[in-house]
Amino acid sequence: NQAGINVRQPLPRILVVTGTGVPEDAVEQVKDVILDEINVKEIEYVEHTSEVVRRSAKPDFSRLGPRLGDLVKDVNQKVRQLDDETINEYMETGTLTLSVDGEEVTLGPDDLIIQSEGIEGWLVEQEGDVTVALDTEVTPELRAEGLAREAVKRIQNLRKDAGFEVTDRIDIAYEGSSQIADAVAEYRDWIRNETLALELQPSDAPTGEAVETFEIDDEQLTIGVRRTKAGEALGA
Repeated sequence: NQAGINVRQPLPRILVVTGTGVPEDAVEQVKDVILDEINVKEIEYVEHTSEVVRRSAKPDFSRLGPRLGDLVKDVNQKVRQLDDETINEYMETGTLTLSVDGEEVTLGPDDLIIQSEGIEGWLVEQEGDVTVALDTEVTPELRAEGLAREAVKRIQNLRKDAGFEVTDRIDIAYEGSSQIADAVAEYRDWIRNETLALELQPSDAPTGEAVETFEIDDEQLTIGVRRTKAGEALGA
């Protein structure tokens, strides 16, 4: 949701950080559930949070200014040059000692403001010891699958609005703009199975007991559905 990606759009992978209290074997036990719930193809594991999060630090001037006086400017320069490893150590221990103009300056747990930013192209979430990163790249193949899923959703809604029984077999005619028409053709058998359709055919002017045009991710899809009668199919 944060990335503005529809939940029916499959994504390639999610990274789980296992070095901070999340055992890999525990995730593996519920792997299939996770993949299904968030519509992601693969789970991968990384050891350190620094592999998915870039951290930066800056002094809390309201605390350090009165305490350090003129030294705070040099402390600021040092702090802003800290690498991820040092920042992570500070976050774990709550203390950091810097050498500034020949003096040792010790910083406590509330003296620095830590900012975290996910790596580009990933959506990162942290809660307690759990850190996960979601790869938000939508490849053409994944987009096609997402469009097919959207088509199924619209067909199911159209069935319901038309008052069909959940067990009714149907015929479907459709007309769509290029990408979604290609996606429906590619996933034809899967869509038929999901919607109890005997026929799923392209048409220049879809007809049926219920016909509706949908806008889906800048694509347009017109669908016509009707209950199947013996020996009859919905023509193009």
